[in-house]
Amino acid sequence: MIVRGSTGDGDHDGGRGLPTVSIEETILGRTPALDDETETYHEASRAYPGVVDPTIRGAQLLESSEELRVSATRSTKRHAHAPILELPRPSLDDTTLADALSARRSARSFGVAPLTLEQLGTLLGSSYGVSGRFHGHPQTIRTAPSAGALYPLELYVVAQRVEGLDARLVHYDPLRHVLELLRPVDTGALDGLTPYSDVVRECAALIVVTAMFWRSRFKYGARAYRFTLLEAGHVGQNLSLAAAALGVATVPLGGFYDRRVDSLLGTDGIHEAAIYLFPVAAMA
Repeated sequence: MIVRGSTGDGDHDGGRGLPTVSIEETILGRTPALDDETETYHEASRAYPGVVDPTIRGAQLLESSEELRVSATRSTKRHAHAPILELPRPSLDDTTLADALSARRSARSFGVAPLTLEQLGTLLGSSYGVSGRFHGHPQTIRTAPSAGALYPLELYVVAQRVEGLDARLVHYDPLRHVLELLRPVDTGALDGLTPYSDVVRECAALIVVTAMFWRSRFKYGARAYRFTLLEAGHVGQNLSLAAAALGVATVPLGGFYDRRVDSLLGTDGIHEAAIYLFPVAAMA
């Protein structure tokens, strides 16, 4: 979003601090309307001292309802009738954070070797798995921070070349660290999901992060959309660093055709929608 009236750092305009507002029409081809959707959302989701949105009742409900507080500790989607596949526990051996940070790269070409189930389990568990729980409380703690510990994200995998799995769509249940086996997928299921079809087509597995927005919105209102996207960023960085530690190739993709991805997953794009893609594979 272009913030009107913001200034540059002075490095590119002789130190004059050229205001961005002076060139926004050149950049955009037009002056943003007063009801510009992005600016409107940003304004609507601002927080102010001493101001509480009267339409948000979630915090009060959480305080008054023990049943709701317990329910909030089980923040994951369940496919009750789907068979499950238990995953090996995540293992990153002795890789240091410094090593993973140094090795992290976005890869756009992949090797043909399949992923192992151990690698997939480590990627998923490191990204959004349970890492502990509060003492004397049913609330679990995951590897990514979450506003209010509401965990509005879900992880799906379209497996193409994963040892121990046929080509199918699966869903990750972090509370049990299992894959729910949803349905087989056809060859070419990943074609046309993004403008980067060659990258996605060649991957061993496509990890898709979706958001169930109301899991957070009931407590945080419009601000929840910001929190949800921030959380997806935390998950994405966890996944990228875990991939680097494992020597697995991946690249984060925010550019994709929303309805096509939601159709592949069987999500409605409203209550639950795809927001981030990660093709993963062996190194080329």
